[in-house]
Amino acid sequence: MKKIFTLISVLSISTASLMAQADTASSAANWKATPNPGFENWTHVTGINAYDDANGWNDANSQSAITGTFGCQKASTPNIKTGTYAVKLSTASILGIIAPGIVTTGTVPTSSSGSITGGIAYTLRPDSIVGWYKGTPQGSDYAFAAFFVFGSAANNADTVGTASFNAPKSAVTTFTRFSAPIVYRNADPIVNSIWLLSSSGNTTVATAGSNAFFDDIAIVINSTVGIATQTNTSYPIGVSPNPASNHVLVTNVANANNNWSLFDITGRKVAEQKLASGFNSLDIAAFTNGLYIYTITDENSATVKTGKLIIQK
Repeated sequence: MKKIFTLISVLSISTASLMAQADTASSAANWKATPNPGFENWTHVTGINAYDDANGWNDANSQSAITGTFGCQKASTPNIKTGTYAVKLSTASILGIIAPGIVTTGTVPTSSSGSITGGIAYTLRPDSIVGWYKGTPQGSDYAFAAFFVFGSAANNADTVGTASFNAPKSAVTTFTRFSAPIVYRNADPIVNSIWLLSSSGNTTVATAGSNAFFDDIAIVINSTVGIATQTNTSYPIGVSPNPASNHVLVTNVANANNNWSLFDITGRKVAEQKLASGFNSLDIAAFTNGLYIYTITDENSATVKTGKLIIQK
């Protein structure tokens, strides 16, 4: 059983597993695993220390309200990508304990020994996650966004696929697009899903004062339906490794006039290079993790080969 860790408790923060009993009450959102994806809708909670909660998401604000410190807050201009609001997550010291800011579509535990449970009923097999991020981590801290899909086993024990984006450890002062592929472990049917966003990566690096902003997150589903792995068999061409990290090798045996193009999942061309005959090592180190589409065309702009390329560092 895969253990996925987060930090959450008002009085005692410790590492807790995400693998707990699924909450079937969330099945009302059966088809939609990402409620309120732009964080436009919030509910104001009154009290001695009032706060706002993002609709469709859960956080630890109710647990920390007595201290007046909130790890999840409504962000507005200039800390938005689009619309009126975004979400701000902050790591803080609460009663001497470092508590990361989190927001999740699961159920937040109420004790240090608890774990994130529940989730949103879901049955599709997406390709990847995308979104926009900026933040100011402290020390070696870093924010992250993760998405999990589970099979039918009790307690979310069957983790079918995961996607995880780790933000840089340095400040990102303008909203920057991120993407991450969902890596599938088995072919089991999917029945449940959980999003988890946090201002701190783990107990080792969590540092008070780390802030993260997320906006316009989404799941990409079947972005490459209909893409053939080889559309013209007269030109034997190899593309490897896949997934790749810093370089991809394109074996262009038959034709020295072919051209390589790489597109992100929005359809934007991010790279283009003429291929020499033989072996071509293409630099992809500058691209963020995620799912990309490559095309190889000949001198007449006819498609020779298309396919998916996953960049994963």
